[in-house]
Amino acid sequence: MSYVGAPFEHDIFVSYTHGDVSGDGESLLKQWSQSFARALGRELQTLPNFGSVDLFLDEGARQEQSVDPMAPLSEQLQQHVAKSAIVTALVSPQYLGSRWCEKERTWWSEHQVELQLPFDTRLALARIWPLGDRDTWPALFLDREGNPLVGFCFYDKANAELRPQPYEWPEVERNSKGPFRDELLNMVGWLRVKLNDLKARLAERERAREEAKKLSGGGQLLYLHCRADQLDSWGTVVAKLQQNDFAVMPSEPEVIDRDPAHQEERKRTRLQIMQGCDALLLLASADGRAVDADLVVIGRQERQLARAASKRLLPCALLDVVGQPIATAQRKGNARALQVDWIDGTAGSWVPDVQRWLVAKSASIGGAQ
Repeated sequence: MSYVGAPFEHDIFVSYTHGDVSGDGESLLKQWSQSFARALGRELQTLPNFGSVDLFLDEGARQEQSVDPMAPLSEQLQQHVAKSAIVTALVSPQYLGSRWCEKERTWWSEHQVELQLPFDTRLALARIWPLGDRDTWPALFLDREGNPLVGFCFYDKANAELRPQPYEWPEVERNSKGPFRDELLNMVGWLRVKLNDLKARLAERERAREEAKKLSGGGQLLYLHCRADQLDSWGTVVAKLQQNDFAVMPSEPEVIDRDPAHQEERKRTRLQIMQGCDALLLLASADGRAVDADLVVIGRQERQLARAASKRLLPCALLDVVGQPIATAQRKGNARALQVDWIDGTAGSWVPDVQRWLVAKSASIGGAQ
């Protein structure tokens, strides 16, 4: 199981070329690359709370972190790289010319698109060999301006012409020090940040999906904000919502009170109730200025406070049981800008519109994640 969690099985996939020029299955480049991966894994394991980081290497020490020699290689690598959160590519001229490495990049990027997750910040490039003018960078390794990603350099740039081999050639030792160790720790720190960011993003996406399910599953708890001048409409609206299996809070309309202390106490109570609700409905007042105030104060300011405190989505809509003169194009435009939907409640059969609104919000929220 990966540190970042589902849908990923591996946190890091090490993409490298064996550089097998002689065809005997061995090479110094392969030897160095695999020792680099082991050093990277050791450093990650020493980080607090990172003991469960899963690093995949095609010839790893653990069976679940390496390929099965008795199974088709291409299918295995395709599955392993697709289920990896971050790809660490060991870039060299041999790597850029490898068809296998090209396939790994394609498999990974295509699957991230299917997962609807951005992947441009989940590539960790280790430049392990200087590149020549004829070496072409793959599109995946270019930024939006068409420039190669900076990555981390593991060879001596100042002496690259005479000494192109990476630091600690031909094998990274456990007690390696100097520039190799410094750059490795820089890379480990970058990976730590990216893995934590992705873990938080996935947790938030899962939370949002669970919240979205509540909006379409029926039996939602609605916060219905109403002013005292709409007391008659309040009773009718509540009755219709409850008849259709909605729970409605609070149990009475808003009370007008000029005392600042009482107003602040009512606000605290309002926020406490709102935090436990699935959605927020503003019952339109016959006073247009009061509607404007509710859109800004309740629909935006207090709703944001409730969302921040509860970590819930709390979609909001204005239920218009008044119609003209409050249903102006300008006011509806302001509502949209404040992310408050407008439901026409002037007709008798408006409850299905509330249900459709919640289902639509559920679909849009789930799809946006």
